[in-house]
Amino acid sequence: MTTSTQTASSNLDQRMNIVTLTWPIFIEILLRTALSTSDVFMLSSYSDKAVSAVGVISQIVFFLIVVSMMVSSGTGILIGQYNGSGRLKDSAHVAVASTMLALLVGGLLSIGAFVSAEGIMILYGLEQQVAQYGYDYLIISGSLTINVTVGIVFATILRSNGYSKEPMLINLISGVINVIGNYIALYQPFGLPVYGVSGVAIATVLSQIIGTIMLWFVMKQKQIDLPFQEWRTIPSQLYKKIMKIGMMNAGEILSYNLMQMTVVYFVVQMGTASLAAFTYAQNIARLSFAFALALGQASQIQTSYFVGKGWVDEILHKVQKYFVVGFLASTTITLIVFLFRYEIVGVFTQDSDILALTAGLIAGSILLEAGRVFNLIFISALKGAGDIKFPVQLGIVSMWGFGVGFTYILGVSFGMGVLGAWLAIAMDEWFRGVIMARRWRKKGWTRFIEK
Repeated sequence: MTTSTQTASSNLDQRMNIVTLTWPIFIEILLRTALSTSDVFMLSSYSDKAVSAVGVISQIVFFLIVVSMMVSSGTGILIGQYNGSGRLKDSAHVAVASTMLALLVGGLLSIGAFVSAEGIMILYGLEQQVAQYGYDYLIISGSLTINVTVGIVFATILRSNGYSKEPMLINLISGVINVIGNYIALYQPFGLPVYGVSGVAIATVLSQIIGTIMLWFVMKQKQIDLPFQEWRTIPSQLYKKIMKIGMMNAGEILSYNLMQMTVVYFVVQMGTASLAAFTYAQNIARLSFAFALALGQASQIQTSYFVGKGWVDEILHKVQKYFVVGFLASTTITLIVFLFRYEIVGVFTQDSDILALTAGLIAGSILLEAGRVFNLIFISALKGAGDIKFPVQLGIVSMWGFGVGFTYILGVSFGMGVLGAWLAIAMDEWFRGVIMARRWRKKGWTRFIEK
């Protein structure tokens, strides 16, 4: 090994430190949460019905993002493992193949969202004004999913090479652009007209496009090897491998999102107040699990790299320590939010029914968020090690058996309403989370390590 290669390897080892990886991802998640919450907060002054519409559409937009992750999730795992084992040429080819796949998948998703936007609104059976707001938002944001897909892949390439700070800074800039755009769309500066939900969607899309362009320039500046001229000569097996890993990896998230969309369908039947409360509570809950989510993502990056290095026992113990840290952090934050729940919800709405329902859901979050940490940490680590099929299979059974099944039983049959739906989601998180923790401790994932 040459001196320059040793130096590069040493620098990469340093960038794979869990603190170095986690804190930028954590800040980035907070920024994304603030961005999403700012949309809801700013729209709440415009119309509660607009908030309800965005609550429905956010599930659909997240569905599009999850499908996009079929490419990026395979990208992150393979780049991490190849970098760990010193196969840098293969790592570069993964980056190129992933970008090509992102263009293809993103293009198909954009066309699909444009064609089906009206049909989706009809399917949910929303009241007319809510449906119109939802259509206005989806037809704009969904039709440009291709930019989101490519941007996710670019950010994954950077993080998998140990550069997690740069995507965070870019998201900060994009977030500021989005908030400014929302302000222009809703608050009539300089005598401009109110552009409403359509204006908010345009602001979101423009900020995303600018972010993707900046990610591209940062990759070039960091001299990440991207031999696009070789895309035709990259073995087809590598494309298949990215998609195989990605499809399994995204399957668990996809199932979760479909479960959430089904739960939202039930919540819609409970009334606009319940839907608004569910939307507010989801946005507030993101603050509680943001750190654990960041730690889980960082754990997946570090696990894939350590597995490539052959440092199995070391990562085994590290991930268990990360879980304890994440559990304590999420529980503490949730309790703080609970103590100030009425003040927090009061920022969004003064409707007494919505306020009471949302406050009840926040109380239920104490149970929900404690269970969610198991999945955020252990499933991420299992995927980083290449153990993907089992989490997907168990996830599908648990999400639909507990999440959807008990939403109907508790929320509809027993008349608990939206709180029943919230508790059903908590049951799902705890059931599969405990099983995933046991699987990690028993080292069943080691048989999936590529030799």
